[in-house]
Amino acid sequence: MDCTEAREHLSDLNRGRLPAGTAEAVRAHAGTCAACAEALQSDAEARALIRVGAPRYTAPPALRDRIQTLLADSAPTRPAPAPSSGWRAWLFGRRWTIGGLAGAVAVTVLVWVGALWMARDPVSLLADRAVAEHLEYVKETMARPAADPLAVVRELKGLVDFSFEPVFPGDSQMQLVAGKVSDLPGQRAATFVYRDGSGRYTTLFLMRETEIVVPAEGRMSIENFKPYHRVVSNRQLLLWTQGSLACLLVSDLDQAGSASMFLKIRKAM
Repeated sequence: MDCTEAREHLSDLNRGRLPAGTAEAVRAHAGTCAACAEALQSDAEARALIRVGAPRYTAPPALRDRIQTLLADSAPTRPAPAPSSGWRAWLFGRRWTIGGLAGAVAVTVLVWVGALWMARDPVSLLADRAVAEHLEYVKETMARPAADPLAVVRELKGLVDFSFEPVFPGDSQMQLVAGKVSDLPGQRAATFVYRDGSGRYTTLFLMRETEIVVPAEGRMSIENFKPYHRVVSNRQLLLWTQGSLACLLVSDLDQAGSASMFLKIRKAM
C-alpha cells in the first residue's frame, strides 16, 4: 500500500470502519511511513477534540420506552373522509396528530436532557470523558512499539504541575506504550497507556487527589483494597486515591484482569 491509498483510509481506520485486512495494511504502512503515521495521529486528535466538545449520551431505557409508547399510541389511523369535511379536514387532523406527537417527543427529550445535565455527577462526567480518551489512545497507539518507561516519565514530569512518581513501568504481560497529558473535566492528568500480548489496552490517569471525590458506594474488593468500580461502554473503570494522587484506570480487560492490573499499579506506586 502506498501513501496515496493509505491517506484515503486514515479517517475510516480511526472510525473503525475498515475491513480487517485493509485496516491491517494501513497500520503496516503507517508503521513504516512517518508522514502517514503523523496524519493518522492528527486525524485521531481532531476526532478526540470533536468528541470532547460535543459529547453524546445514550438515552436511558425509560425514555426510549416512553417515546415508543408515544409513537404506538399516536400512530394515525386513516378514517374514511366524511362527506361534509372532505380530504382537507382529514389531512388537517392527520397533521395535528403528527404535530402533537412531535411536540410531545420534543418536550420529553428536552426534559430528559435538562434532567441529565442537572443530575450528572462529576464522577460520571469524568468516567465518560476518560473512556472516550482511552478509545482514542487505543487508535493512536496500535502501531507503536513498547516505550522506554524512564523516557515517558521524564517527558511527562515537565508537563504537569504535580508529582506522580513512581509509576508502573510495565512487565512481561503488560507493556507501557505511551505517555500523554489528558485534559479531563476540570482535571489535568498524567496518562499512561499499556497494552497486553492480546492487544488489549489499559489507560491510567493520575490526577491531584484533592480535586477528586471517590464515591462511597459501588466499591469492589481487591485483596485489602476497595476502589470504586463501574463499567462504562463495556470498559472496566476503577477509581481510587493513593497518597496525593487520584488514580483512574480504564481497561479493555475483564473484571479479573482489571483487578490484577490495579494491584500492579498500586503496588508499584
